[in-house]
Amino acid sequence: MACTLRTDNAPGNDSTVRYLVTLAITALASLTAGCAALLTAGPAPMPKTTDDFCARAQAAIVGAQPIARNEVHTNLDTFVKSKPVARPLVTTQYVTRERDTPDAVPMLVSCKMKTADHLVSEYGADAAGADIGCKGVNEITLREVLASLSPEERRRLRFDGGRRVSFDEDIVTTLGPVWLESYAFARIGGDGGLHLQSKAMRNDWLDPRYLNAPAQFRGTRYCHLVAPEHLRRLLLGEVAPISAS
Repeated sequence: MACTLRTDNAPGNDSTVRYLVTLAITALASLTAGCAALLTAGPAPMPKTTDDFCARAQAAIVGAQPIARNEVHTNLDTFVKSKPVARPLVTTQYVTRERDTPDAVPMLVSCKMKTADHLVSEYGADAAGADIGCKGVNEITLREVLASLSPEERRRLRFDGGRRVSFDEDIVTTLGPVWLESYAFARIGGDGGLHLQSKAMRNDWLDPRYLNAPAQFRGTRYCHLVAPEHLRRLLLGEVAPISAS
């Protein structure tokens, strides 16, 4: 956008001055604002592991329309015992950090959410859509992290400037204890690129195998998701993936 004042459509000589003054007054504010926006435009805000991270993951993974209330657990035992709720919609969250201290950088976010079919059964057809998988949520995180980097940070990016980042298919289980087992969620592949993987648990609400199971075990959609702060550090080479060789 060029910050110039056009006069090619001005009227005849006797009113040209008056026309230009009027045009300048009416256009100056918008032109100034437009130029200022161009001059100050910069990276998007850095995504963070906030207290509503899993509520936003719930909205992303199945396009959930109800807004979830997110319960943040700082104790792993209480998180393990927690269950998401469909009505009112409640998700639960636990953060694994790079070091075992409360102020350490978030590394992995564990989210307990509800399946699309449970939300549709509870709220109606428009309450949820297609499930993009935990992998899809990680892909959104990558886009947000890349958009937040400064020009200097982009020059330092590893993995071919962030282009060689792959998302392996989710490891999917129906069992909570299996979901809770540790795994290498970030690794360097044989191609030299960064590979990210989520472990998921999914028990659909309408799956006939679970129709007689207790309600709290049905309609469960769990994900281990890479924390945006940790992904940023991986991309910049500030930390190494767990299984890097």
